[in-house]
Amino acid sequence: MKRVTMNYAVFPRAQWKTLGTPNPAIDKVDLDAAFLAQIKAFNDQISMGDVREIYVPLVKYIMLRYRQYLRDRDERQFFLDEASVASPFVIGIAGSVAVGKTTTAQLLQYLLQQVYGKENVNLTTTDGFLRSNADLAAAGLSQRKGFPESYDMPALLRFLDAIKDGAAQVSAPVYSHDISDVLAGETETFKRPKIFIIEGINTLQASPSSPVYLADYFDFSIYLDAETDLIEHWYLDRFVALLKKTAQANDPENYFYQWTKMPLEEALNRAKEVFEEINLPNLNHYILPTRERADLILHKTVGHIIDQVWLRKF
Repeated sequence: MKRVTMNYAVFPRAQWKTLGTPNPAIDKVDLDAAFLAQIKAFNDQISMGDVREIYVPLVKYIMLRYRQYLRDRDERQFFLDEASVASPFVIGIAGSVAVGKTTTAQLLQYLLQQVYGKENVNLTTTDGFLRSNADLAAAGLSQRKGFPESYDMPALLRFLDAIKDGAAQVSAPVYSHDISDVLAGETETFKRPKIFIIEGINTLQASPSSPVYLADYFDFSIYLDAETDLIEHWYLDRFVALLKKTAQANDPENYFYQWTKMPLEEALNRAKEVFEEINLPNLNHYILPTRERADLILHKTVGHIIDQVWLRKF
């Protein structure tokens, strides 16, 4: 996998953990193993060491950027002689499937809520803006799910535009991983938080029908990076974990139920085909090329260990 180069400062884990001035609001945050187990995605790994050494310094840096954002927003509104509008600070989180975006997003949300209050830090995913399975099938795009054309990008751009305009309330569609489809008619509502986190494989991409990038609406962006062979390994491990969960639940409505009715080896072979024919081309052609648009890159190695942090210089 091609490495990032000139415009990032590279911080090994041992150096990154020393950065940031003391801040009681975040330095003494109380997390236990049960909470970490609750927020981590299937087969992801996270420890208190990760929290202290990677995420606490990261939150301190986000706090610094947020303070600067507030100053810039107020100065711009003063220059334009506009009434002050409390538009949220938007954080985008990108990366491949199975790389740990959901865990990172939920952990950052929790840590930032300790500083700014629970109601002031919201989180959603771009999955809700996927076109429905029926719509994809009708358009002949079922095998392109997750690719740029499988999203309702105009709706996602309108959603982000409303957030940055400081709308008092915005709503997003809801996606269910249990049925692997958008839930018709269901939405989640957000009421102008101070910080808004949005995660998804496509958060640094442009719309296929527009020159606008989702990242144009972000005030800070993060990309989770790992070697492709590790991502495939994590994807397959997660698949097995989901099969076990589905088998225990014995729910015919669950998307993974069909896979539990075949020998494990056959199911794994089909999962490998899905990764190689869908997820890998999507990663190589559409996700990975957006990595250098991120403000910060968390590089993972074996066991989901973050060994380096890449911070954009300019």
